[in-house]
Amino acid sequence: MGSRYISSSYQLDLATNRFLDDFPVHCHFRDGLIGQRQMHAHRGYELYFCLDGQGKLLLDDHMVSLVPGTIAIIKPHELHLPSVIGTKPLHRVVLSIDEHYVQMSFNTSPGISHCVHTLFTESKPYWRVAAARMDMIRNLLLHLTRELAEQRDYYEAAMHHLLAELFVILTREQCCPPDPDHAENASFHLAERILRYLTTHYAESIEVSRLHERFNVSRSHMYDHFKQATGHSLNRYLTLYRIHQAKRLLLDTQLSVTEIASAVGYGDLSHFFHTFKSETGLTPKTFRKQTGQ
Repeated sequence: MGSRYISSSYQLDLATNRFLDDFPVHCHFRDGLIGQRQMHAHRGYELYFCLDGQGKLLLDDHMVSLVPGTIAIIKPHELHLPSVIGTKPLHRVVLSIDEHYVQMSFNTSPGISHCVHTLFTESKPYWRVAAARMDMIRNLLLHLTRELAEQRDYYEAAMHHLLAELFVILTREQCCPPDPDHAENASFHLAERILRYLTTHYAESIEVSRLHERFNVSRSHMYDHFKQATGHSLNRYLTLYRIHQAKRLLLDTQLSVTEIASAVGYGDLSHFFHTFKSETGLTPKTFRKQTGQ
């Protein structure tokens, strides 16, 4: 899909998809500006590890506080958007891994296979690792980055070994995560509750203007808090999420456009057509034809 058809508020991360096509693992240490300014999604898993600074990560139905030690696991095709809080640079490591590589490369060892399944399928999508583990994880990722950059003899074997060690450490950390109501995430609590409701009930008719009754807050506080936490209005986020789900159904199923419209919360087919074309520049049928494999 050409970039001219991508909404200014939601992007398909074509760069990540391209480098995962070329090689299944990429690891980068970053301390500059965050390149993505819009919500985006891509193939593959992404591990986001905060080393220093402060930020936030809008991740599907979660609001993640990015502080030193935060690990977030972004699953394939999940909408997300990181941002910096304050003026201090956000030092982070971004590890991108192809989904097929994750599923197939560790299945010969039952122990590692179970570990990988737990980490990527069953674990919470974010947590804060213990301070004692931060240097160990950082050094593993630094070693992995060097192996990928230098590509010396047997670097793929070294890469596989380092990833297995990393996965074991992270899965062990998940067995005793910190209190999820830690003060660092408290300011996101209401926004996360609203996000969880929207992403659970997006297929239903949602009267956004009355959601404040469900969360026992004033309408103005709900609107202001959600916009401040996520960068989007409630209506805008719901639209983006519904259209994202519609794209997935168009590509991954044989459902008719009418069935898909209903499945993502649009009772009025003409409204769905208008919204989808406004967001993508294409009708649903043309999108399926041009982007389907």
